Amino acid sequence: MSTGYVYDSIFLQHTYPGHPESASRLEAIREAITEADLWSSLTEVPSRLATEEELGYIHPLSHQNKIKEISQGGGGFLDPDTYTTAHSYQAAAIAVGSLIDLTQAVLNGQHQNGFALVRPPGHHAVKDRAMGFCLFSNVAIAAKAAQRAGAERVAIVDFDVHHGNGTQYTVDDDPNILFFSSHQYPYYPGTGRADELGRGKAKGMTVNFPLSIGVGDEGFKQLYSEILIPLMHRFEPQLLLISAGYDCHWNDPLAQLGLSLTGLAWISQTLISLADELCQGKIVFALEGGYALDALSLGVTNSIKALLSRTDFLDPLGQSPWPEPDMNAYLKQIKKLHRL
Repeated sequence: MSTGYVYDSIFLQHTYPGHPESASRLEAIREAITEADLWSSLTEVPSRLATEEELGYIHPLSHQNKIKEISQGGGGFLDPDTYTTAHSYQAAAIAVGSLIDLTQAVLNGQHQNGFALVRPPGHHAVKDRAMGFCLFSNVAIAAKAAQRAGAERVAIVDFDVHHGNGTQYTVDDDPNILFFSSHQYPYYPGTGRADELGRGKAKGMTVNFPLSIGVGDEGFKQLYSEILIPLMHRFEPQLLLISAGYDCHWNDPLAQLGLSLTGLAWISQTLISLADELCQGKIVFALEGGYALDALSLGVTNSIKALLSRTDFLDPLGQSPWPEPDMNAYLKQIKKLHRL
């Protein structure tokens, strides 16, 4: 079965000179995929605009209209970090609609898995506010759409270096969505403590891994092997959605978590293997952060290779120069918190 992808040139029209989250990110990714000769192995899912109803799975009409009106007025900054242009509403709504359709194509067996090459990113956008470069909560909306399409239990894994606060706060009352976020802490946006576990009947369905600087490849292997994988087996999802942020690479200018490209490829392989074990391989990656263009573009390319069951990963940047901290005491605390 094929690996699907979504992309639209409108994503390049949402850009601001000098801003880290610019069109150059997606341009670098597309160039790396071309250099790796991967396009012929992928199948494009047509892009399309999300409807107001679909955006409304998470965002009230007032928030949708605010983004639309500012964009129609030529754009502007919504906060010190988050900008819009005249094309931003359309780009953000197409990112959501395209991710929904890619996810649906994987759910119905048209594609085995997929990667959404979309921007602006989404995991910081809360119900009624854009923030952290994000306008709409792309992955959270896709999860809600997947539930409406028949996937009763959906797991979201966010390996972006920043806590996925927007995703968490839009799904943490849903007992049928399991949300994992590994992130540098304390760091923007300042949320994602280990004791943030979900609300009401969904308590325990939010799993945060606040991490110190320099955790690196071996720390992530411990984290996934000892905590994420057992929890995923306990939950038994029918679909995995991945908020794929490559700013956890050691060379990223905005963070210092310490992963290498080899470590990031291992994460992709591990998540894909989990999908194979638990939900017939149904997994969709959606682009979030990543601001060192070499690490970002090769990281995405390696993830796509993993989706294609290839192992010829590239890592010209090598390992982190920082020593990795001992994770054992920390992991013991997290295991106790989640009854492992």
